[in-house]
Amino acid sequence: MKKLLLEVKHLETAFYTGEGAVKAVDDVSFIVHEEETVCIVGESGCGKSMASLSIMQLVPETGKIERGAVHFSGRNLLELKQKEMQKVRGCEIGMIFQEPMSSLNPVFTIGEQLTEPLREHLLLSKKEAWQKAVELISLVEIPHAEQVMRRYPHELSGGMLQRIMTAIALSCHPKLIIADEPTTALDVTIQAQILDLLRDVKKQFQTSILLITHDLGVVAEMADYVIVMYAGKIVEEGPVAELFSDPKHPYTKGLLAAKPVIGQRKDTLYTIPGQVPELADLPVSSCYFADRCEFSTDICRRISPHFIEFEKKHKAACWLYREEKADG
Repeated sequence: MKKLLLEVKHLETAFYTGEGAVKAVDDVSFIVHEEETVCIVGESGCGKSMASLSIMQLVPETGKIERGAVHFSGRNLLELKQKEMQKVRGCEIGMIFQEPMSSLNPVFTIGEQLTEPLREHLLLSKKEAWQKAVELISLVEIPHAEQVMRRYPHELSGGMLQRIMTAIALSCHPKLIIADEPTTALDVTIQAQILDLLRDVKKQFQTSILLITHDLGVVAEMADYVIVMYAGKIVEEGPVAELFSDPKHPYTKGLLAAKPVIGQRKDTLYTIPGQVPELADLPVSSCYFADRCEFSTDICRRISPHFIEFEKKHKAACWLYREEKADG
């Protein structure tokens, strides 16, 4: 059994608007073990990226972490001061952001941005940091590393920038890498290369990965364990093989049904009815998916469902299984 590395407990993050507080992350709890890849999946706006930013204490100024705990290597990160948290970011936890072009500073060269964490966290000299950065660029399979070090972000392709972001995240050999949609806006060939790179990194450095994505194909290829989020809440989680072969929550079933399957031709692709609800309009106590669910009953609109655990750590929050559990 792998050791526990990250434990998120009852995390809630809210944004304050003219209409009041809006919960982007609503009572989220999960764990990541050493050398494990955990994928958080869901539609845009479900709170998966905000959960990762909350872990890193990078919530925008209009937001606030209301409650919860994030235990990492024996410490609650939410209790650390900013200076202490800065030592964790980039050193013990590396992050690959969703948009590399907007995450990298356009006025600094790749070399300047890649050597910064090496000098800041590992206290390397300028020459040592430069040599290490060249090695990292070669590690992520970008040719002509010395030339790339002197280039600016706008001079590189999207795929190369994503590799640079991976190199920066790896620079201090972190225990955990948080990758937020690392294959977004990349063509299929480059996507496959980035995923191969992440797998190689995990194997070589024994690193855990928390992967944020909306792509179920990426989940099937990368995950050991899957967390499904909807409207800020976790609705289902479990080992990847079991969740794909026997999904429990109607939302998870809808996501899987909406994905095209090679060799199966259909006149129309399945779509989940309705729209993701506005977070500001969510009912105080109900299943947030009730209005889009073909199986919803009166209790779904009155009481928020509790998790029911199935075999092999597979669990879902759905009233469909309350009688089955009671019978069991």
